[in-house]
Amino acid sequence: MSTKINQPLVIPKGSFQLYRSVIAPHFHSRAQLLYASEGSIRVQTHQNIWIVPPQYALWIPAFVEHSVTSLSQVRLSTVLVEEQASLSVGNTCFLIKMTNLLRELVLRLNLTNELHPDHYPYSEELEKSLQLLIFHEIQQATTFPIEIPWPKDIRLISICEALLEHPHNVKDLNTWADMIGTSPRTLIRLFQKETGLPYRAWIQQMHLALALGKLSRGEPVSRIANSLGYKSTSAFSAMFKKHLGESPQSFGKN
Repeated sequence: MSTKINQPLVIPKGSFQLYRSVIAPHFHSRAQLLYASEGSIRVQTHQNIWIVPPQYALWIPAFVEHSVTSLSQVRLSTVLVEEQASLSVGNTCFLIKMTNLLRELVLRLNLTNELHPDHYPYSEELEKSLQLLIFHEIQQATTFPIEIPWPKDIRLISICEALLEHPHNVKDLNTWADMIGTSPRTLIRLFQKETGLPYRAWIQQMHLALALGKLSRGEPVSRIANSLGYKSTSAFSAMFKKHLGESPQSFGKN
C-alpha cells in the first residue's frame, strides 16, 4: 500500500512486559506511538527520560534510539507510523494525553492485528479507517513538556539515578560534591551544561514527571507531596501550578 501524508501507514503491535523488564536500546525506521494500556513505563533516549503512566503515550520519531523499562507489569500497545507521514506530527519526542477515543482506537487496531495477523478475513477498509482516525487523534492530542533531561557525565548520572530512586531525598550540591569527590562549582557547571537546567530546576522537572504518574493513579496530592520530599502540600502545589498552569488537584480531576 502506498503511503501519503494524508493516508499514513500505521502498523500496530503489542506485548506484555514483566515488572523491571527492559527492552534494550533500539530504534524504528517508522515513528512510534508507545502506549502502556496497563502499567507504567520509563523510556530513555540519549537526551531525556520520560515516565509514561497509563493515561499517556510517548511519541517517538523515526530512528530515535530508546530503551523501555517496565515500572510494573505492563501491556504495551505500539503504533508505528511511516516516517514521511509522521513528519507533520513532529521530529522530537513528546508526551501526549490519551483521549478515550485514541485509546480505544489503538487498542482496537492492536486487537485486530492479534486476531487476524494475516489481515484476513477482516476488512482492509476497516484497518485503513482506524489508521486515519488514530493519526488524526495523534495530531490533535494535548501534549506535555514533561521530560527529564539526562546527562552523559558519569558523575551526574550517579546523582540523577539516586534521585530518581529516592526523589524525596534531595541533597544540596555541597553534599553531592563531597560524596563523589568533586567541587560544588563543578557540579553547578555540569548540570547546566549536560541537562540545560540548573540543579534545582532539574529536580522540579523530575518531580513533575513522577507526579504525573502518581496523579494518574489517583494518589492524594498530600501523599504525592510527601513522597517527593516537599514540606507541605501547598509548596508542591505551587511548584506544579507554576510549571503546568493549574493545581495538581485540578490536573488530576481532568
